[in-house]
Amino acid sequence: MTKRDMTNYIAPKDYSYKDFPEATDTPEGMQTLKVSLTPSYPHVELNVPYAIKDGITLHLHILTPAGAQGKDTRYPLIMWVQGSAFHKQQLGNHMAHMIEVAKHGFVVAMVEYRWAPESPFPAQIKDLKTATRFMLRHAGQYHVDAKRYLAWGDSSGGHTVSTAVVTANLQEFNDEDVTEQPLDYKCCVDFYGPTDISQMNKVPSTQDHITPHSLEGEFFGTNHIYDVPELVQKGNPITYVGDSPLPPFLIMHGNKDRLVPFQQSVLFYKALKAHHQDVTFYKIDQSDHGTDAFFTPEALEITFNFIKSHI
Repeated sequence: MTKRDMTNYIAPKDYSYKDFPEATDTPEGMQTLKVSLTPSYPHVELNVPYAIKDGITLHLHILTPAGAQGKDTRYPLIMWVQGSAFHKQQLGNHMAHMIEVAKHGFVVAMVEYRWAPESPFPAQIKDLKTATRFMLRHAGQYHVDAKRYLAWGDSSGGHTVSTAVVTANLQEFNDEDVTEQPLDYKCCVDFYGPTDISQMNKVPSTQDHITPHSLEGEFFGTNHIYDVPELVQKGNPITYVGDSPLPPFLIMHGNKDRLVPFQQSVLFYKALKAHHQDVTFYKIDQSDHGTDAFFTPEALEITFNFIKSHI
């Protein structure tokens, strides 16, 4: 048996950062770079399970601001819903954008919802609310200020957040008992979401929005949109707009959107205005559907100012 050479062996020790000795080697040609050691990028935790529904485990990607780990600092919470035409999401599509959002002092929970056609309306709306309650129950773990949260989504995610906010505590649109944990979204940001889907093919579009196997038809139970008008209006956030105060809305939509007609946001805006609700509407000039234009510094400044004024 070979004898171990333990010469100069240094046993591991549980050093603190402060007490750990600084290496002093100075090989010829080495250069030194002194930079800030303060954390500057958000912490990303992928695929956090928040619920099991219909045998499907649903997940969140959770982003917390830089330096939050190990501290008791609390931040406002953004429930982000990624658009997917109500079908299975590519949950990381807006990861780069949401990292930028988290840098501005927000916890961001990117929500996976059940998808059509297997899970039609209103599964997506219910799942956002379940995910919100999960984040509020785990507020300490994820550095969330449980009194300051909002919903933000794009495309079908814009529909999900708008419909969820206007039906926040209607039991029909919740899988949990609303009397045990009622929701109080402080505001809503809707980026180019559909609203009255029955109107989508009554203006120019590049897609079929009405037949049973259209994306929207499958969302409403694989039905022709014009055959189920009551169901379609049940899934229209405008239906729930009345004179009772709603959380403030920020709507942004491109006026060259080939997938979700600009008119969809116009209809929603007009309905909110008609009932004296707090709503701000921006047209992104010349923008198509889902472009980076919505996450330019100019657009984000408007969005952040809106959010901060209401939380």
